[in-house]
Amino acid sequence: MTSCAKEANISQEEFDMTTWKNDPQGCKGERIQLDQDFMSVKDRLLGVSIAGVRQTLGAPDRVDLDNRSTKQYVYFVGKGGQCSEGDSTAVGKSYRVYFDALEMVREISPEL
Repeated sequence: MTSCAKEANISQEEFDMTTWKNDPQGCKGERIQLDQDFMSVKDRLLGVSIAGVRQTLGAPDRVDLDNRSTKQYVYFVGKGGQCSEGDSTAVGKSYRVYFDALEMVREISPEL
């Protein structure tokens, strides 16, 4: 069985994956420093499998399902309500990764 997923082909030098993964929820303020780098490489994640996304970005901060039960990963970049136990409605900037029915990335969009 062959996979139709492509590789992300993003190097550590182009995008500091280690720092990104070590700032869950964006609460340390390190992901926001990588925002421009992420914007420059995010389109290379299109067509990549869930496993490939996890390898590049780490575990998502939140997983949502749409009305057709396809997954959406949310990665917070900026500090916000997700960092405190109080008001979780005023969350920081994030990126939503949309997957298709075959669990390949079909779109990545910012959420402010």
